[in-house]
Amino acid sequence: MNDQKEDVYAALGHLFYSIAASDGNVAPAEAAKLKALVKAEWMPLEPSRDAVGTDLAYYIEIGFDHAHSSELGPEQAFDRFSTAFHDAPAAFDASTRHMVLRTAKAVANAFAGKSKAEQKVIDRLEKLFA
Repeated sequence: MNDQKEDVYAALGHLFYSIAASDGNVAPAEAAKLKALVKAEWMPLEPSRDAVGTDLAYYIEIGFDHAHSSELGPEQAFDRFSTAFHDAPAAFDASTRHMVLRTAKAVANAFAGKSKAEQKVIDRLEKLFA
């Protein structure tokens, strides 16, 4: 069960990376905003830990950082999230979907407001969740 949660949280990191990278640049403010939201909002909701004691919500940051360091394209990163969403739909109840969208919008607004490219990814996410 935790392996699936790890995959879901890492995929969320890929999603948030796809938004931050969609305009061609991941601003430090976007990464910082995500890290703050993971700590303040996601970690308190997820009591589970992996085999070495890492809070599973931290996998959001791990996924984001991996996508960034691998220079994954925004489209590729979004597709990884989409696959995880389809593989584990039960992990995305209405409350979780709302939190994902709220986090996505906060990341997009973290640096100089939301760009058209970032809004397109958010629109695509909303369509996926519909």
